[in-house]
Amino acid sequence: MSTLQVTFNGRNYTFPPGTTVRIGRSSENDIVVNDPTVSRRHGQLSWEPAGWVWHNAGQSPTFLAGQPVAQFSVGQVVDIRLASPEGPTLRLAADVGLGQRGPRGTEFAAGVGRTNVAGQPQVGQPQAGQAVGHAAAGPAAAAAPHDQPGYPAQPGYQAQPGGYPAGPGYQAGPGYPAGPGYAAGAGYPGAGGPAIPAQPGIPLSQLDMGSFFEILIPVKSWLHDRGWRQGIRLLIIPYALLPLAFLGLFANSSHLSTPGWAYSLYIAPLWLLTFWYLIRPPVIGKLEAAVAVFVIVWTLIWLRVVTIFINDHFANPHNILGSLVIGYNEESTKAIPVLIAAIFVLKVRKQKLDPRTWFLMGTVAGLTFGVVEQSVYTPAAIVGIHSAQAPQVAVADTLLFAFRVFVDGFQHAVWAGVSGFFIGMAVNYRRRRVPLLLLGISIPAILHALNDYTLASFQTVWIGVLIQALSLLLFLGYTLSASSIERRVRRNPNFRGQSIMMERFTQPEQAPSP
Repeated sequence: MSTLQVTFNGRNYTFPPGTTVRIGRSSENDIVVNDPTVSRRHGQLSWEPAGWVWHNAGQSPTFLAGQPVAQFSVGQVVDIRLASPEGPTLRLAADVGLGQRGPRGTEFAAGVGRTNVAGQPQVGQPQAGQAVGHAAAGPAAAAAPHDQPGYPAQPGYQAQPGGYPAGPGYQAGPGYPAGPGYAAGAGYPGAGGPAIPAQPGIPLSQLDMGSFFEILIPVKSWLHDRGWRQGIRLLIIPYALLPLAFLGLFANSSHLSTPGWAYSLYIAPLWLLTFWYLIRPPVIGKLEAAVAVFVIVWTLIWLRVVTIFINDHFANPHNILGSLVIGYNEESTKAIPVLIAAIFVLKVRKQKLDPRTWFLMGTVAGLTFGVVEQSVYTPAAIVGIHSAQAPQVAVADTLLFAFRVFVDGFQHAVWAGVSGFFIGMAVNYRRRRVPLLLLGISIPAILHALNDYTLASFQTVWIGVLIQALSLLLFLGYTLSASSIERRVRRNPNFRGQSIMMERFTQPEQAPSP
C-alpha cells in the first residue's frame, strides 16, 4: 500500500490509501490553497489500482514540468503548479510499496519509463530519443547482473535479454558502459573510446523560417491556451486600454466632473477586486450579480433624492452633533439597499446567504457612494488648480483631487463593508436582529462622524489619519474573522435562527428548536 504525502506552503499532509483528497480555494477542501487564480475545487487525488492519480476538477489548469495536465499518476516526488506555470506549488509524494522496487533496491516512480494500456506515454515518461540512465543493449550491458529478484513485469513492458524493458525513451548504444549515471545515446563517452564530438550547428539561413517563428511566437498555441479563461489576464486588457479610451472619449468635454468620473470608474473595480480577495465570499453567481446591480442603482437614486437633502439642511461637520447626522445619514444610505436585498433573498428566494456575501455587497454600496461623492467635489479642486496663484496652493488642490478620485470610494467602502457584515448576521440570526443592525450601522457611522469632524475642525489631517487607520484595522479584522464569528454565533444559544452552514456542521438532534 502507498501513503500519499502532500506539501504546501511549508505544511505537510499525509493521507492513507483509499482516501480522496480534494484541493482548491474553497474552505471545504482537504487542502485549501488561498489564491484567487485557483479554482474553488481545483483537483483531487484518488487511490486507484495503479496508485495515486491526480484529476483536474476545476476550470483553472494544473501544470507539471511547465505543461498543462488534466490527469496523471503520482510518482515518488512530483511538483505541480496550480492555475499557471508560476502558480502555487504542491509537492506530491507516494511511498513505494512492495512490488514496486527495481534492481538493487532502486525505486521507480509511477508513470516514468512505461506506457499505459493504450500505448500512450504517461506523464513523466521519457519520450523517444531521450536518454535514460542505463544502457539498454551492448556487450557491456549484457554482462551486468540485471536479473535481480523483485523487478516485476509491468503493463506495457517487453522483457529483453538482461532483464531491461524495451520501450519509448530507451536507446541502444553499442560500446557504452552499463552503470549508473551513463545514458545510452550520442554525446556520452564510452568505456573504451573518446566522446563523440558535437555536431556543427545548422546555419539559420537553412532553417524553415516559418517553423522558426512559430516556435518563438506561438500565436496558434496562445489562442488555444485555457489560461485566457482566467479573469486576471482578461482584466489586464481593458485596464491597459481604458486610459487612452477615456482620453479619446472625454478630451473635449466641458464638464469639470468628467476627469473625476473617468478616474473613479477606472479605480473602483480594482478596489472591488481587492475587497473580494480579502473577504472571500463563498459564491459569486447570477443572484449575487443581480443583488450588486440593485445595490448600485438604489444607492445612486437614494443619494441624490434623500442623502444630499438631509446633509444640506441638518448636517454641520463643525460640531459633533452635525457630524453624527452626516455619519448616520450616509452610512444608512449605503446600508439600506443591502438590508432590503438580504430580506428579499430570505423571504422571496428562501435563501440565507453567507454573511461574507453581504460584507462584499456593503463594499459595493460604499464604492458607488464614493464615486458619486467625488464627482461633486472634484470640480472645485480642478478650478483651484487652474486659478492657484501660489505653487503650494496648486499642489494642495492637486492632492485633494487625487484623494477624492483614488481614496474616497475606498474609504466609504471600508465603513459600508462592516455594516454589510452585520446585516448578513442579522438576517441569518433573527433573535438578535435589531441589536445587530444598530451595532452594524453605529460603528461605521461614529467613525465617519469623527473623521468629518476632525478634518473640518482641526488644522491638521493627522487625527483623521489615525481614525482612518482604526477604520481600516477594524475592516481587515472582520475580513480575517468573519467565518469564525459566524461559527461562534451559530453555536451560541443567545442567537436564535440558523445560518446557511447550520445543517452542515450541526447534527439534527443538536440544532436549536425553532
